[in-house]
Amino acid sequence: EGEVVVDDDPVSRAINHPVGHVTEALLRWWYRQDPKEGQSLPNQAKLQFTELCDTKVKMYRHGRVVLAAHAIALFRADEEWSKTYLLPLFDWHKSELEARAAWEGFLWSPRLYRPLLSAIKQPMLEAATHYKLLGKHAEQFAAFLTFAALDPGETFTAKELAQATRALPIEGLQSAAETLVRALEGAGEQRREYWRNRVLPYFKSIWPKTIDVITPGVSESLARLCIADREAFPEAFGQLQHWLKPVSYPDYLIDRLHKSTLCRELPADALAFLNAIIGHDAQWLPQELRQCLEEIQNTNMKLAKDERYVRLTNLVRRLGVS
Repeated sequence: EGEVVVDDDPVSRAINHPVGHVTEALLRWWYRQDPKEGQSLPNQAKLQFTELCDTKVKMYRHGRVVLAAHAIALFRADEEWSKTYLLPLFDWHKSELEARAAWEGFLWSPRLYRPLLSAIKQPMLEAATHYKLLGKHAEQFAAFLTFAALDPGETFTAKELAQATRALPIEGLQSAAETLVRALEGAGEQRREYWRNRVLPYFKSIWPKTIDVITPGVSESLARLCIADREAFPEAFGQLQHWLKPVSYPDYLIDRLHKSTLCRELPADALAFLNAIIGHDAQWLPQELRQCLEEIQNTNMKLAKDERYVRLTNLVRRLGVS
């Protein structure tokens, strides 16, 4: 079937190819029929979609990419047809080339639909080991896997999700960490509950336990998780502190910590957090750091003699933070 060319973008090629245009037109016609769940595809669409799923015709792959992007709608309308013709395209063992095209099509605009995920569960978990092949949509896959892991339901076991997450390369874990931040920050007033019921179980049973996965970028995302919710900070920092390393530009994190009032409420934890994210070789630090240190000292005078406090104070002095 030939070598998979990762620089190529199957989605862009599909939507700009005549076969892709025809497939889009067929789908638009089908949607205008107001399809119902379990109704099955009309014969006209079924015949043409089936023909497009014939992997012996290379040119039809552009159509298969477009069909994969609409996999949820097709599955809901006609599960039997989808399982027979469309879903086998996602199987990495049948063809890496076809699977890569199908997954990139699906990841164009993915949604968590449990019945479909159950039907393509194994190929989805295996996609983690084919991360590099997913090209422009690789980070989207890591995010999709992470959202699935935050709410696994009965579709996946923690062991399966942990194994797939461990298979992600560093850049995939970076995307996963950023997804956790987006999910927690998006929980609004329910952040504490979301941390406790979703994010904390994720770290306990799914996130890789080895320290070598922690890059400055991953560390920054985990630090943002710690301060995403003021009330959850003690628990979050307690869980994640061992994975925190100095970040390249800690300005945002220091500003968030300062605005959170945690330096007054939990000065020891706040000091430990600042010490973890600020490296010895920092070249510039915001004035909020000086304010944080002042609040920590004013709240707990004993901490002014702590070696971490002394180190950070010396940094502030050396860099002339006013």
